[in-house]
Amino acid sequence: MSEATIAGASDAVEAREIDRVAVLGQNRPQAVFEIMGRKGELLPAQVELRDRFSGGLAAYRSRRWDEARHAFEAALVIAPNDGPSITFIKRLDKLILHPPGEDWGGTWRLEQK
Repeated sequence: MSEATIAGASDAVEAREIDRVAVLGQNRPQAVFEIMGRKGELLPAQVELRDRFSGGLAAYRSRRWDEARHAFEAALVIAPNDGPSITFIKRLDKLILHPPGEDWGGTWRLEQK
């Protein structure tokens, strides 16, 4: 879901930010969110997953690769098949080998629409 959609539904749903992406042909990144459940109805494990992932996302955007990996791995302990955490761990493997330029702000650039 887009940031605007989540903002409009924030009284009804719980969400977590998944990524910040820029689609092909656009320079302005867009935040992407996942709806996790109805407002106030998340299980404790879901809240912990969201917190761990959020910490990993913040570390990732600050280029603190080891801290980000630790947070995403902690999220996988809670939810072993969490696709976003798996995706970020794979990205980290690539970013460690080929660090981004100084102008990188944590946005993932999509090559296709």
